[in-house]
Amino acid sequence: MKRVTLLLLTLALVVPVAAEAKKPPKQPTPSTQQIATKNAAWMCKALRAANPTAFRVAFGRNHNGRNAYGKCVSAHARAKHLNRVITIKNVKISATGTVTDAGTAGCQFTAAGCTLTSSGTLTGVAGGTFTSTFTILWMQASANGQGGFCAPATGHTTLTLPGLGTIAKSETGTVCEVGPTGVNVPHTFTGTFTVTGGTGLFNNASGSGTATFTQQPGSTSALGGSVSGSETFTSLSAHI
Repeated sequence: MKRVTLLLLTLALVVPVAAEAKKPPKQPTPSTQQIATKNAAWMCKALRAANPTAFRVAFGRNHNGRNAYGKCVSAHARAKHLNRVITIKNVKISATGTVTDAGTAGCQFTAAGCTLTSSGTLTGVAGGTFTSTFTILWMQASANGQGGFCAPATGHTTLTLPGLGTIAKSETGTVCEVGPTGVNVPHTFTGTFTVTGGTGLFNNASGSGTATFTQQPGSTSALGGSVSGSETFTSLSAHI
């Protein structure tokens, strides 16, 4: 009887030890930084695949943008600790297009001013389009010093970057005739803008920058024809 009792006691002690030995070793819990870096790598690969050239422009910091992926990963990983906000700076986007509406006849003599619309393509990145609407208040014009006039202007522009999303901007500045006033003279726009939001990667985006554009007259209107210029994002922040 004593031998049976001793055997049962021995089994009771050995079985828990054996069961514990079969369990796989507990893996250490990954740190927040490790998780953030893994997610950042996935997101940066997706952004690079969607628009490789725009990706290099946005994140590259050497002469050919080849370090863009590493810079993107580190920026996104840091953003996980900064309310999930990533900020890129000094991104320049060029554009060319046409004026699709030069405003109603005689609009330059009204308090409401002339509202122009235009659209075109983005040439500073791989693909992309823009649309814009500007109102020029010619009743508030002042001399440009060359026999022509300058007038305050405000507008809204939407940039569409394939695979990344859209950026909505509110712009304000000055439209000036180039040289003396006339029926068919070029105009320039110089101003600043603020980012008011967007879609995709730029959902709830914010930022600011500067813009310069030149408008060449059309065959029937001084404010028709083509437009070309560039916009530089001094800062562009997006929630990821």
